[in-house]
Amino acid sequence: MILLELRANKSSFHPVKFNRNGISVILGRKESEIVRNKKKTYNSVGKSLTVRLIHFCLGCNPILEFGKKLPGWVFTLDFEIGGEKFTVSRATDSQNLLIKNGKNRTLNEFKKDLEGMLFSLDKKVKYLTYRSLISRFIRPKRSSYSEYNNFVYEEREYPRLINTAFLLGLDVERISKKYDLRMQSEKVDKLKKNMEKDPILKAFFQEDSDSKKKKSLDIEIVDLQSKVNDLSHKLDNFNVAENFYEIRKEADELSSKLRTHENQATVINNSVRNIKKSLEVKPDISNKKVCDLYNNAKLTMNDMVVKKVSEVEQFNKKLLVNRGRRLSEEMVLLEAQLVEVEKTIKTLGKKRDEKLQYLNTHGALDEYSALHSQKNNYEIKLAKLKAYDDLTSTYKNQLESIKIEFGQENILTNNYLKEIKPLLNENIFFFKKFVDQFYENTKPGIDVQNNDGQNSLRFDITAKIQGDTGDGISEVKIFCFDWLLLKCQRNHNMRFIFHDGRLLADMDPRQRATLFKLAFENTHSEDGNLQYIISANQDTLDSIKAELTPEEYQAIIQKNIILELTDKSHETKLLGIQVELDYEADEDNSDQYME
Repeated sequence: MILLELRANKSSFHPVKFNRNGISVILGRKESEIVRNKKKTYNSVGKSLTVRLIHFCLGCNPILEFGKKLPGWVFTLDFEIGGEKFTVSRATDSQNLLIKNGKNRTLNEFKKDLEGMLFSLDKKVKYLTYRSLISRFIRPKRSSYSEYNNFVYEEREYPRLINTAFLLGLDVERISKKYDLRMQSEKVDKLKKNMEKDPILKAFFQEDSDSKKKKSLDIEIVDLQSKVNDLSHKLDNFNVAENFYEIRKEADELSSKLRTHENQATVINNSVRNIKKSLEVKPDISNKKVCDLYNNAKLTMNDMVVKKVSEVEQFNKKLLVNRGRRLSEEMVLLEAQLVEVEKTIKTLGKKRDEKLQYLNTHGALDEYSALHSQKNNYEIKLAKLKAYDDLTSTYKNQLESIKIEFGQENILTNNYLKEIKPLLNENIFFFKKFVDQFYENTKPGIDVQNNDGQNSLRFDITAKIQGDTGDGISEVKIFCFDWLLLKCQRNHNMRFIFHDGRLLADMDPRQRATLFKLAFENTHSEDGNLQYIISANQDTLDSIKAELTPEEYQAIIQKNIILELTDKSHETKLLGIQVELDYEADEDNSDQYME
C-alpha cells in the first residue's frame, strides 16, 4: 500500500498529497505565542489529526467526535496496492458505510477487502486482523509511542505477540496452539470454580472446612443416592387420598364418641360390681345372738324387750329382702344397658378402625408433594455433587494431558527455532543495520526465545539495544523496529511507514538527522518504492540543519515538505476552521480486533 492523497469535501481543508516514494514531511510552524492546552485536545495545527483521518478512511471504528464536531464532512483517501489505485470516502454522518471506487461497502466488508489485499492471512486467526496489523505501520495514537512494541492502546500480551510474530515471519499457528492449550486449562478451571460457587457445593465445602476430618464426596454421593432410592420407593407406594383430612376428622370424631361410650360402660360395670357386692352382704347379728349376749352378761331381759328385738329382727329381714329385690332389678337394668353400650362401642370401634386402616394405607396430597419435593432436593444436590466429581476427574485428566502437550510443544518449538535460524538472523541483521547508524558498539538485535512456561505466550520477542537507557533511545528503537517490519516484507504488502512528530521529541539533533538520512536512503534504494511519512515542527527541523550539509538538508528535508500548517489563523490549520476535537479521550483498542 502506498498513500497518495488525503482530502475532504470542504474547501477549507488543506489536501495532503504524499510523495509516491521517498520522504513526505508534514511541517508544523508556530507563529502565535498563545498558550494552548495540548494535554487533552487537538487544537493545534493538525499534524496528528492527519494520522487519525487516515485511520478513519482506512476503516477504524466510528469516531464519535467527528460526528459531533464535524457534521457534513466527507474525507477521501487515495492509495495504491500492487499498482492498482483505490479511492475510499467516508462521511462523518454515516461512519458505518464507506465508498470504495464508487461502490458502497459496509465497515466490515471494507476491512475484509483490505485484509485480503494487504496481509497474507490464509485463515482466520484470533486477534490477527487487518486493523491490528495496519496499526504497526501507522501508529494510531500518542500512546503508541511509549514503547517500540506498543502499537495499540492497552494491547494485551498475546495479541501483541501474535501480530508482531506474524510480521516477523514466525509461525502463528504455533503461537495460537499454545494459546488454545492455555485457554482449555483456564476454561476447565473456571468451570470448577463456578461450580464451587453454587450454593449446594458451597455449603458442602464449608461443612468440609469446618470439620477436622475431610468430608468424603463419595460417601456423600452414596448417602444421597440411598435417600433418593428410599423416597422413590415411598412415592411409588404412596396412595393419595383426596379426602384425607375429612376422613381423619371423621376418625377423630369416632374416637371421641368411642371414648365416651367406653367411659359409660366402665361406669355401668362399676355399678354392677357394687350391686353384686351389696347383695352378698348378710346381717351378722341375729336375735338369738343378742339374747345370748345378754344372758352371758347375766342380765335379765323381760318379755317386752325380747319381743321388740324379735320384731326388729323381722323388720330387718323384710328390709333386706326388699333391698335385695330392688338391687337385683337395678342390676338387670344396668346389665341390659351395658349390652347396648357395648354393642355401640363395637360398632363405633369397627367404623373407626376402618377409617384408620384407610388412613394408614393412604396419604394427603400435600404430604405426597412434600415427599416429592424432598426427593427433588436430594436429586439436585446429588446431581451437583456427581457433576463436580466428574468435572474434577475430567479436570485432572485434562490438566495432565495439557501438561504433556505443553511439553511436546516446547520440544517442537525448540526444533522449529533451530530450523528458522536464517530467518531469525535476517531479522537481527536488518534491525542491527538500522541501529548501528545511531550508536556504536551496542550489539543490537531481535531476540526470539521459546517461552516454555504453562502460559499463553509461545515466544518471548525482544528488541534489544545494549545499554538501552538515556534520552531518545526508546524512540530510536521504535524507528528501527518499524523499519525492520517494513523492509523485511514478511506476510504483508505495506510500502509505507507514517510516524507522528512526537517520535522526534526526545531525540538529540544528531539522532534526528540520522533518522532522516536512513529514511531517505531506504526509500531510494534498489528495492525502493517505499514511503516514509512523518510530521515535524519547524524547530525540530531547524535543529537538524547543523548535522546535515546544505545539499543534504535540501534533498532530504526541504524538498520533501508536502504541507505546511501554522497556527497563524484558523484558515492555516489542517481543517481550515476552528474546532476542538477530543477524540483521544476515549482511547481503546476495540477496533483493532473487531472483524
